[in-house]
Parts: sequence; C-alpha cells; structure tokens
Amino acid sequence: MSSSKPAWSERELPAFFRRWRADWKDEELSPANYLDYEGGLRFVLAAAWLFCPETVEYRGCVFLKERFSQGTVDDWFARLGRERQRIEAVTNHVELWATFGNTALADGDHLGEELPHLALALGECWQGVLSARHPDREVTVEVSDEEDGSYGPTVTFWTSPAVSDFGRAPMSSGGPGGPSRHT
Repeated sequence: MSSSKPAWSERELPAFFRRWRADWKDEELSPANYLDYEGGLRFVLAAAWLFCPETVEYRGCVFLKERFSQGTVDDWFARLGRERQRIEAVTNHVELWATFGNTALADGDHLGEELPHLALALGECWQGVLSARHPDREVTVEVSDEEDGSYGPTVTFWTSPAVSDFGRAPMSSGGPGGPSRHT
C-alpha cells in the first residue's frame, strides 16, 4: 500500500469490535457504543493529538510539533540544502509500529492487521486538518506500508506553496530563518 492521497472508504470493523458485539449479541452496536461502554473517552482525548496534531512553522516548512527539533531540522537543511519537501517528509514521518510499541500487535485481536487501516484514517485526517490550517500551501500526505515490512504502516506529509490562478501564493511569515508559529 502506498498512496499520496489517502482514502479510507471501504471500512471493515476490527476483529476485536466484531467479537465484542457478538458477545453482547447485538449486531446494532456501533464503534461509538464501544467507546462509551469501555470508557474510551480517555483514549479518544489522547488520540486527538495523533489525528489533529499541533504543527510548527520553521524555515518555510511545516512540521509536527511533537517531532520537531530545531537542531535536527537545521542538520537536515545542511545535508539536503533547499530540498524542503524532503526535509518535511523525513521529519514528519510517523511509523505506527513505533507509536504502538507497547501494544501486542500479533495477539488474538489481530491489531497489527488493523494498523494499515489506521494509517489511512490518520492520513485522511491530516490531509483535511493541515489543508484547512495552511490554506496558503498545498499539503501532500503520504500513507505507506513497506512491502519488506521494515517500517510497517507509516504516515508523513510535506507542503509546497499553493498555486493560484495568478501563480504561486506568497510565502507565509515563517519563511527561511523567520519566526516559528505553533498551531
């Protein structure tokens, strides 16, 4: 699976949820019922940072706040020069196997098999959130699942100035060496 335009239109309910619904003998139960019954509000509140991440603008780029380190980004600029999109993509790269490193992914719930679907959902959310938050930029979100299994499902993004009918949009105030902005 590799896509620069995430789409999660064919959803299948996760195995653990189908089993929970069967235990209750009620096929009308929805994922929202599961979240409410299982006290999932704490997890959903924490997941908001994953699905609607805070961002930082620095040197004309947009970075995930939790992954941003000025020194590391400056090192990438020293190595890659003006390849801003590559620098954003590398810095914003989130490996879901690492994000859920303390979760048994190969147990009876088959959660590891659900991660590619989570990556697609995450990619869709990032596309919408980041595009709305940065209307002066074209946002590209890439969702992938490495064929060799080295990184598992991953999500990243990069930006470029938006193109209007009159040419390129002006750069934001967070241009090269300019001020950072947290959103």
